[in-house]
Amino acid sequence: MRLLLCRKTNYPRRDDGNVAVKADIEEDTLIPAIIERKHALMILMALLLILPFTSAAQQPAADAKSAPAASQPPSSQLPKIWHIDAAHKDFRVEVKGDVFHAEWVNLPAEAVKQGAYIRTTCRRSGTKWVGTSSVLQEFADPKAPAGKEIKKMCHLTVRFEVDSITPEKITYHSEVLRDWDYSKCQILKSAWEEFAWIPKK
Repeated sequence: MRLLLCRKTNYPRRDDGNVAVKADIEEDTLIPAIIERKHALMILMALLLILPFTSAAQQPAADAKSAPAASQPPSSQLPKIWHIDAAHKDFRVEVKGDVFHAEWVNLPAEAVKQGAYIRTTCRRSGTKWVGTSSVLQEFADPKAPAGKEIKKMCHLTVRFEVDSITPEKITYHSEVLRDWDYSKCQILKSAWEEFAWIPKK
C-alpha cells in the first residue's frame, strides 16, 4: 500500500485576477518503507515457524531392507553348536555385528592330524550374509579302481550365502561339486544347493 501526501502551493496572481492554486502531489517514501519492512519481518517469522515442520515431513522413510535384518535374533540368543545330518558335521556359529562365522568342530582324529578344516565367513548384504567357505579335507579319487580307495588333501573355496537365522534353524545356499579335476584339486563345474543347520542336541 502506498500513501500519497498533497502539498498546497500558492502561485503568483494571474492577469485575470484569479489566484492559481496547484496541488503538487508527492509520494512519501518513508511510510511505505516502514510498512514494507514490517511485512518482510512477518513473512520471515512465518517461514521460521513453518520450515522445521516441512523439513521433518520430507525426511526419507527408513530403508525397507533394514527391517528384516534388524529382526534377526542377537548372537547371545543363538545356540553355539549347529548340526547338519547329511554330512554328520557340527559347526560352531557366531554372529557379531554384520559378520557371520562358522567352523567345523567335530573333526575325526585323523582329519585333525592332517590339519583339515571348514571355515565359513560371510558379511551382511541386505537381508542375507554373503561370503565363502574355505575347505581343506580329504577327497577320494573318483577314477580310482573298484575296491581301491585313493584319497588326498585338497583345498577348495566355494561361495556361501546365509538366507535366514533363527534360534531353531539356519538356512543357507552353498556351491557343491558337479565336476572337478582331482589331480589339480580344481573345480570344473558347480551348482547351488540349499541346506539347513539345526541346533546340536
